[in-house]
Amino acid sequence: MCVFARLAGPGLGDLVQRNIAFSLLRRAFPSAGLTVVTGATVAARFAEFFGRHSYATGVLPCPDPGEQDPRGWARFSARLAEIRPQACFVDPDSKGLGAAEARRAGIPVRLGVPAPGDGEGDLTHPLRLPRPLFGRPDLFDHAAALAAALELPGPLRPAEAVPPLPRSGEPPPELGPAAPRLAVHPGGSSQWNRRWPLGNYAELCRLAARHTGAVCYLFGDRSERDDLHRLAEAIAAHRPGTGAEVVADAALDRTANLLAEMDLLLGNDSSLAHVAAAVRTPAVVLYGPTGTEFLWARVYPHHTGVSLRYPCQSATNPAAALAARSCEHDCALAYVSADGPYPKCLADLSVDRVWAAVSRRLGQSRAARIEAPL
Repeated sequence: MCVFARLAGPGLGDLVQRNIAFSLLRRAFPSAGLTVVTGATVAARFAEFFGRHSYATGVLPCPDPGEQDPRGWARFSARLAEIRPQACFVDPDSKGLGAAEARRAGIPVRLGVPAPGDGEGDLTHPLRLPRPLFGRPDLFDHAAALAAALELPGPLRPAEAVPPLPRSGEPPPELGPAAPRLAVHPGGSSQWNRRWPLGNYAELCRLAARHTGAVCYLFGDRSERDDLHRLAEAIAAHRPGTGAEVVADAALDRTANLLAEMDLLLGNDSSLAHVAAAVRTPAVVLYGPTGTEFLWARVYPHHTGVSLRYPCQSATNPAAALAARSCEHDCALAYVSADGPYPKCLADLSVDRVWAAVSRRLGQSRAARIEAPL
């Protein structure tokens, strides 16, 4: 079996979400191999995810979106013919590789959401999406439609849709005991500016330390290292002795294992929120320009979104499509630096409002862990 997922510039979070579909396909066909067909750039960039943290069993690179070299397509078609998949699921965001291509490749069973370019008979098992609750189908709508098309037994429940993230599960030895652990991710995609001001994160971390004794673990990738150290210094400067550990550019397995030991994640709308959901760690996520708050609200029951919900908070992927988008507040699209400028929808989001959500969630998480049987 294969999944056609020729995605345009996905982030790690986009792929972690795909584990929902991958796991449903594996449940329906437990003895089958599951090969993800995706662009060569995506396959190379996220090799760690596909190799260790995905419910897929293999990856077949295809030409990247936009590539038209007939020789590259010929090589890909030959490799696909060698695999001889008996079934194909077409990802809703697959670009230029869909049901028609699966049909021409001779794949007999073809599942997917009907797309505008699909012809009659391209899909043998079209997914039927219900009327959306919030303007467009959410992640659970897609998962439930796929489960129904696969004829899986019993109704799919929202809280059970997200499978655990495959990982080693080894607790990191450097974690200290007892104190509440607050994971903080102030970074995220720089393609558009969806970050809460770094100074606000510093103030909130000081509040968490003062009121709960929390130790803050500051997560980010290599490009965010300077911002993380700047945040750690700002926390210590106003509250000496406050614990703030920088976790920069860690492998996904270590990041996932660390997040699994946290009481709460606080961060922007980015990949770590999806990783936290997959390791069952509660999260408070701050939403700015992106109009994605409701997409995963039902499948992430321990996820709390905080947003001012301005009418212009509607940006969606791909980021390249935002070039002509104008915000009614003339906010800058790209992230420039920790000194700003920040979008008004995030700059106006007060520390008090975010702290109310964090303190409530942090208290609930600690209580649950204390009461949980050993």
